[in-house]
Amino acid sequence: MVHKRSKRRRAYRFTCPYCDLGLLRVGSPKHFLFYNGANEIAQNTTITRKKATLLATQGTYVDSNCWIEKFFCGNDGDLWILIRQFTDGTTSIALAQREDWKRTTQTTNPDVPNPSVSEFTYYMSRRAHLKS
Repeated sequence: MVHKRSKRRRAYRFTCPYCDLGLLRVGSPKHFLFYNGANEIAQNTTITRKKATLLATQGTYVDSNCWIEKFFCGNDGDLWILIRQFTDGTTSIALAQREDWKRTTQTTNPDVPNPSVSEFTYYMSRRAHLKS
């Protein structure tokens, strides 16, 4: 099968926004962004205003073309990248901001520590970088 369709050609190659080295996928889940009102849907997606009001009446709209994913850079370490995929097949990347994290699915609040972790364990995990 010489002309078999391969998804490998369509794989996206991303570069680090700091040092322009290639990023490696860590295998983390995709955290999709959601929007609540018609204004948010129309501003953040390519959906028309009329269709956005229809989607807003149905509840929260989860955008399957915009997500946050974890990548690894050899120089800068782990990076959380916001990826937007457009209808023409192109993608844009940017570093994930705090506002983006507030609109993601299946994530915890990064400002509040995990309540199931004891205070001692949390304290010791913050001191891990001090050990030589």
